[in-house]
Amino acid sequence: MPYQMPNGKWRGTRMIQGRVRTKSFPTKAEAKKWEAEQNAERWEVETSPTPTVCWLDFATSYLRMVEERFSRKTWQEKKHSFRLSLQVLPPDMNIEHITPRHGLDVLRRVALTSGNAANKTRKNLAAAWTWGQRYYGLPPVNPFLSVERFPADQTPRYVPPEEDFWKVYEIADSVDKAFLLFLLHTAARRAEAFRLTWEDVDFSGRKIRLGTRKTGGRGMEYAWIPMTTALRDALGEMKIRNRGNPLVFSNRHNGAQYTARQHMMPELCKAAGVKPFGFHAIRHLSATILAYEGMDIPSVQAVLRHKNPNTTARYIKSLGVQPDKIEAAFAKKKGAKVVPFAPLEKAICT
Repeated sequence: MPYQMPNGKWRGTRMIQGRVRTKSFPTKAEAKKWEAEQNAERWEVETSPTPTVCWLDFATSYLRMVEERFSRKTWQEKKHSFRLSLQVLPPDMNIEHITPRHGLDVLRRVALTSGNAANKTRKNLAAAWTWGQRYYGLPPVNPFLSVERFPADQTPRYVPPEEDFWKVYEIADSVDKAFLLFLLHTAARRAEAFRLTWEDVDFSGRKIRLGTRKTGGRGMEYAWIPMTTALRDALGEMKIRNRGNPLVFSNRHNGAQYTARQHMMPELCKAAGVKPFGFHAIRHLSATILAYEGMDIPSVQAVLRHKNPNTTARYIKSLGVQPDKIEAAFAKKKGAKVVPFAPLEKAICT
């Protein structure tokens, strides 16, 4: 039964299985109601410890989500970041006990390799923590984002001279010539070229559809890119030769989709006697050519299809891509001339 205290408030009292609890209220009715609501089951729930998640279990759950929604490259990068963190954090550590000091210890360890490596790890672990805040109710203070970025040397990406690209192009076989020309004239990413199908090539409309994975793991995003005359001729020959295969650039040994082609460029560059460069360098070379030929920067960014909302995404809608300038820029380049087979026009339009 509630009783009134000297300060005028009412205190409820309840004893269950030898345990006593009390609580004060402004009125007797509130204290009496509280007493009636108390029972052993309720006390058991309230005193049961909240299940905790260890760092390793959290990492496993997060990486499973990444594997389902993102590219394999992204998954591998994030997995590597967690492996680095486990060099400092015990696998069974309660995730809620991780503080900015622990984050600093992890990133300092990685920074022994390089500032760039530490910053990449910081980005990945901070993203994981943000995801955990949504799905695991993690504390609002992000222990990795709380750590300042590390000083890092910005190494400029090597972009080959145009002359070196054409030297490589000249020694390539006809299939690789078409592949290289495709990369140059569309500024496509390697994966975009690998997954390209004939349904993505509109010969009559002179355009190509490129698909890339959206940020945030939200599926594929597609954009139509103008197709130059030289590229149209080269792909026309490819279609004649590849009848029956939906892929434009398939593995010549088994017809399957490529996943890497890691040896192609090193071997061609060595044979051509030029400084090695890769597929992504060709993408940057494309942008350089377009800029040097007078295309405005927003349109160059549109061709590159960057994900940053401050670049490509807003320019595609507002300015669009300029097919005439792309055609003019690449039509001037040495090596872009392709002599089609006689039945080309009929073949590519069927």
